[in-house]
Amino acid sequence: MPRVYSRHVLLCALGVSALLLLLYQGHRLREGPPWISAFEGVDKGSDSRFQERKPLRKDPLESLESQAASSYSGSSDTALNSSAKLPWFFRNGSSRTFSGTLGAQSLFPSPEGRQEDRIVKQLMYSEKQEAEEEEGKKKLKTILLYHGGWSGIQLGRRQFLKQQCPVNTCSLTTKKTGPVDAVLFKDHVPRKEDILRPPGQLWILYLLECPLHTQSFSEVTGVNWTATYRHDSEIVSPYEKWVYYDSRVKFKTQNRNYAAGKTKKVAWFVSNCYARNKRLEYAKELAKHIDVDIYGSCGTLKCPRRDEKKCFEMLSRNYKFYLAFENSNCVDYITEKFFVNGLMNDVLPIAMGARPEDYERAAPKNSFLHVDNFTSPAELAAHLLKLDQDDSLYNRYFQWKGTGEFIDTKFFCRLCSMLHAKDEVPHKTYGSRLETWWRGPDVCIQGSWRNLPPR
Repeated sequence: MPRVYSRHVLLCALGVSALLLLLYQGHRLREGPPWISAFEGVDKGSDSRFQERKPLRKDPLESLESQAASSYSGSSDTALNSSAKLPWFFRNGSSRTFSGTLGAQSLFPSPEGRQEDRIVKQLMYSEKQEAEEEEGKKKLKTILLYHGGWSGIQLGRRQFLKQQCPVNTCSLTTKKTGPVDAVLFKDHVPRKEDILRPPGQLWILYLLECPLHTQSFSEVTGVNWTATYRHDSEIVSPYEKWVYYDSRVKFKTQNRNYAAGKTKKVAWFVSNCYARNKRLEYAKELAKHIDVDIYGSCGTLKCPRRDEKKCFEMLSRNYKFYLAFENSNCVDYITEKFFVNGLMNDVLPIAMGARPEDYERAAPKNSFLHVDNFTSPAELAAHLLKLDQDDSLYNRYFQWKGTGEFIDTKFFCRLCSMLHAKDEVPHKTYGSRLETWWRGPDVCIQGSWRNLPPR
């Protein structure tokens, strides 16, 4: 009798254990991959596996000490960079969202989401399963490249198939005869319409230059979408795009001293000496308080552009700081001067150009300094000298390295997705307000952003 009772207890215990294991596994399946937290605003009615999950730990605190303590030092690089978990647009990524999990509305600007560029959502968007099963019946969206200058772009469907776009039923053409779904204007829009425009055809304006160096759009009324570096464009086209492997992990303990062997302080490569934002005057004032080596037409040192690789090696090896000064102070205008010359080398970039909050949105956390965070060049120089004397403080500006990548934003993949998604979202026309949006008050300024209210 006692043995029967013991067996009964054992069987019950095993049953409870199995039930708990099933519940635990079910919970894990619902959590989804870590990078999905980038999809803020995912349709709550979609697959629960793609709902934003709560972080497993608190976000790093604002103080540098707490940031260092919150680094991802306890996990291996293999775990952080696991290609099995990363989205397809990373170098070693492969994961693609399930079809229909992102609503079409999430790809477009909205008042609630105006601070995000939606690039990741656009890259991960795919049409609903029933549409995929009837791909042969889906309408092919044809895009006219109105102007030349699209180096390396393949016509027809080849560009979309080559990049393995999640939505690839689009075709590129340069022929201005025949029906097209969208017209892509590069750098300027003809004032006189010389193409037949049927109802429903979209006009898209692609710009990478800042407003100070583009045409006036006061007479242009037919543009529906913009594709610019501005984060409030329909298709945001930044010079570079940083994405974390895991949005909860923004700092990582480094195994090197980025100050080691560096004997020089501030460097700057520059050829335009007459920028409207008076960047050269600022650099010369800064040089009164700290050593600033200026290479190019505006300085006394030379490092020819044809030797770019050697110049960057010299920069990373010898200098602690780099002046990433744009030629114009315009909203969101951040170019390769910051991303390539600065962040992609082992120096701490000092930014001038867009607003501080624009850099904070575009750059890895705690990866740069901005001139507007200091009341004067003298105050900035004092902070740089402090960092120069303290390797520990200096190295805290490099803890972002290894936590993410600068990705290929695959412009044409995103354009194709949005052309199909627009059928579910009413599209707008800028009309006569395009010029005001692009070149309105306080879009570009000559002085400091400190005295202007946030946009």
